[in-house]
Amino acid sequence: MPRPRTQLSRAERRRLARLHAQGRSARQIAAALARAPSTITRELKRNAAGGGYDPDRAQQQTRARRFRGSRLERDAELRERVLALLDSGLSPQRAAERLARDAGRPVISPESIYRFLRRRE
Repeated sequence: MPRPRTQLSRAERRRLARLHAQGRSARQIAAALARAPSTITRELKRNAAGGGYDPDRAQQQTRARRFRGSRLERDAELRERVLALLDSGLSPQRAAERLARDAGRPVISPESIYRFLRRRE
């Protein structure tokens, strides 16, 4: 059964670094970690700094690339527009529809608005 696509763990990154430092090929490392060779080459290419692979830096970079909060938390202008629509009595569904109509395209989903409101409570 194929392994689900998940990111490498800290332990896997450390083992990858040891095997890479020993001069093992990406295919050999992949076999040792039970991962696809493309995963290993992508990891080495993405996180090579100064010519070497640092597993702790790679883990830190992975966390930095991950989710940084909802759009309403990051985008003050959108947040103010949504809150103004909600204050005027519109439901999150209607607020999302109004924003989409004004912009001519979907801007934010009602589910995102509900999640944002639940976090604020």
